[in-house]
Amino acid sequence: MIDLGKFKLREEYQLPIHNATLDHLRTKDAKPAFIDASVGAGKTLNIAAIAKHSQEKGGRVLILARQGELVKQNSEMAWKCGLKNSIYSASCGSKSTFYPVVFGTEGTIAGALDGDFATTKYDLLLIDECHMVHHQDTTLSIKGKNEGEPTQYTKIITHLLKLNPKLRIIGYTGSPYRGKETIIGEFWQKKLYEVPTMYLVSLGYLVPPVFGFGDDAHKYDLAEWTPRDADKGASDYGAKELQAMQRKITKDKQLTQIIMEEVVGICQARSGGVMITCAGKKHCEQVAEFLPEDSWAIIVDSTSTKARSQSLADVRTGKIKYILQIGCLTTGINIPPLSTSVILRRIGSLTLLTQLIGRILRTLEDEDLERGFTKIDGLVLDYTDTFESFGDIYDDPMLDNARAAKGKFISETQDCPTCNSVNSIHAVRCIGAAANSDGRCDYFFKGSMCLRCDTMNAPTARTCRNCDAIMIDPAKALKNKAYTDADWKEVIFGSMSMKPTANKDGVCVEYSLNSIYTVNGKEMQEVAREYLKPFSTAPHERQKWQSFVSTHINGRGFQAIMRKNTTINDIIKNKAMFCMPSHITHRVNDKGFSIINRRRFLSGREEG
Repeated sequence: MIDLGKFKLREEYQLPIHNATLDHLRTKDAKPAFIDASVGAGKTLNIAAIAKHSQEKGGRVLILARQGELVKQNSEMAWKCGLKNSIYSASCGSKSTFYPVVFGTEGTIAGALDGDFATTKYDLLLIDECHMVHHQDTTLSIKGKNEGEPTQYTKIITHLLKLNPKLRIIGYTGSPYRGKETIIGEFWQKKLYEVPTMYLVSLGYLVPPVFGFGDDAHKYDLAEWTPRDADKGASDYGAKELQAMQRKITKDKQLTQIIMEEVVGICQARSGGVMITCAGKKHCEQVAEFLPEDSWAIIVDSTSTKARSQSLADVRTGKIKYILQIGCLTTGINIPPLSTSVILRRIGSLTLLTQLIGRILRTLEDEDLERGFTKIDGLVLDYTDTFESFGDIYDDPMLDNARAAKGKFISETQDCPTCNSVNSIHAVRCIGAAANSDGRCDYFFKGSMCLRCDTMNAPTARTCRNCDAIMIDPAKALKNKAYTDADWKEVIFGSMSMKPTANKDGVCVEYSLNSIYTVNGKEMQEVAREYLKPFSTAPHERQKWQSFVSTHINGRGFQAIMRKNTTINDIIKNKAMFCMPSHITHRVNDKGFSIINRRRFLSGREEG
């Protein structure tokens, strides 16, 4: 076992992460892989452990991060674990490669590839916040097909691979997506381990997130700003967009006052600091007008390192309560007394939103308790409909819990047919707990079925959560393809039929389509068939049946009646309750089974 001094890897997940990483590194031609671990999981300790193991085996290790603060934090933890290391970062005031293990910032190292890093071969590259790597750009550069200017991460990775084609690459992140896409693809080919936020909450390593929302009189109308698409990566809104957002917000100073009066009232009863995210410096200053005197500080990109450090220290000690920022305090910040996050502008990336929430979920340390802080949860107050703006495309526990809270707030909820948990009408996956691998109920209100193992996944899942099969080809540029009239096939009116399967344990639903295909010169009418097993104990079969009922039967009352049936014959006797689609999209897979992705009904409603 690796000696980490006074530290020890948590047996629940840090030790399994370490072992899974070692097993992967030992495989022949190991491809780049990553760890998906929420804020508070202690990625820094895992980085130190794997770097120390590699160093003791005679290897050279380079650890990259984007911010100097993160580099310093990781380096300090490594020293505490007995790992001698160097820092190569201009913002940290050091450019040293003296030790075989080097922690550095992406920008500083990218600028030294012809200097201090020109000929040094590294055996292992570790990348903190690895979702920042533009994986498509890097893949094209490795193949020599990138026609544009490569990113700094791309330059570093391709340079190190030229020096050592056997370089092993491991990434660490708590938000493994860029925009609406998972990072799994041609570059990051494997997720080695996952540690969800709510799992850490259940173990007591994080406090639970709770959510509050402004009503119509207490929120900004920012509907014209929507989250970034996948090609925008992990980036937030650009400077011009934030300026435009700020202009709109600051025009209504009275609304800002009304919102902040509510925020101050709520936070007076809460111990700990409050992080307020604004659209710009002018917005920060307007917000500060309605905060108690000498209770706040503003941190923006132009804030000096000294002033920034002092403000963060003042929040940590309780000298000030409110810290106002635009978007520069999402990573590399460890202030456990922060207990409330106030969102006063739209957040453009789920990555940043996840990190923003993560700032307030850390549990208090001994020194915080000695100062008199208390903390039982992390409160997120959204006055911009940011959570709502992300729609219903993500299977993300944090988003689903936020949606559920918003659903209760505005009385728009639905019950899970499997575990009866109350969810938002926009939920992707049920928020209920279950004794399975990820501790969550397996019911998906919206999703796509894996064709290899029949496991339900989020609508935009690129790889199956069960078997890692590719569900959406990462090489394809088209995403969420809109169906054209040519893709839809007309269902002959009255042709939908239901009958028992051959072994009487399921239902076969059959549609005759108004289309012809040819087999050995003979014209055949196209027929689509679905096979359902309403009473199966397999979660994916139950999910498939529940989804079919929700799609084909109008009204929750009628859906509930259908779900109370206890035999196949009872279901077929009540087949009149099911609406017949007027059109479906249909193809036959290589096993001869029908694949129906979408349905259109006479009312114009589309599902799938």
